[in-house]
Amino acid sequence: MNRSAGRAIRVLLLSIVLWPLRTDAQEINSPYRFIETRQSAMVFGGYLSTGRGTLQLGPESTPFYGARYDLIVSGPFALEAEIGRFASTRMVWDTVAGDTTREAIGEADFGAVTALAALRFNLTGARTYHRLLPYLLFGLGAVVETSGESAIEEDLSSDLKLDYGTSFAGMLGGGIEWLTDGGFGVRLDARNILWKLKTPRAFLLREEGATLPSDEWSQNFSFTAGLVFHF
Repeated sequence: MNRSAGRAIRVLLLSIVLWPLRTDAQEINSPYRFIETRQSAMVFGGYLSTGRGTLQLGPESTPFYGARYDLIVSGPFALEAEIGRFASTRMVWDTVAGDTTREAIGEADFGAVTALAALRFNLTGARTYHRLLPYLLFGLGAVVETSGESAIEEDLSSDLKLDYGTSFAGMLGGGIEWLTDGGFGVRLDARNILWKLKTPRAFLLREEGATLPSDEWSQNFSFTAGLVFHF
């Protein structure tokens, strides 16, 4: 074996020995992971802490559940659509004969559906940090009453009955999601959903009505947890 062939063999053996060290040196253990998918679907459940308003016209706090769909549109921005449902009770009020005050005469069932669309901003962009994805969002939509008239209201005049109907709604909130390698995630969030409470016309016509609002915004805080599937 000549000298040049021996040198080539030594270089080859040295390269084989050092190759794992060179490969390890090139690896960068980053806490960030890019999100490869653009869509996700979620089912959630939680609690809705309701604001009943100055006149106590709103529903009681209650469990809250529903589904959401998300679509990443560009970088850190995503669009979200939500359908939520809750079933609660509300107080039924009547005026006191010959007086300017009102009195509670019982409770009625109250159910509603929330339909909201939101723009979401992912604070870590199109990637997670240690598998975590924090975000903020704001949105608009409607809250639609589904319960209808209660039996306890049958004997009340029409201008005493509470007409919730469909109310415009706004929403602000934020949360955090933990993603797995399998495309699933767990999401926790808190939101403030605002909608209007309408004051019955009979209360506004009485002497007390001069100091009452015809309607007012109610702040309702939802706290939810859900399972997310990315695709």
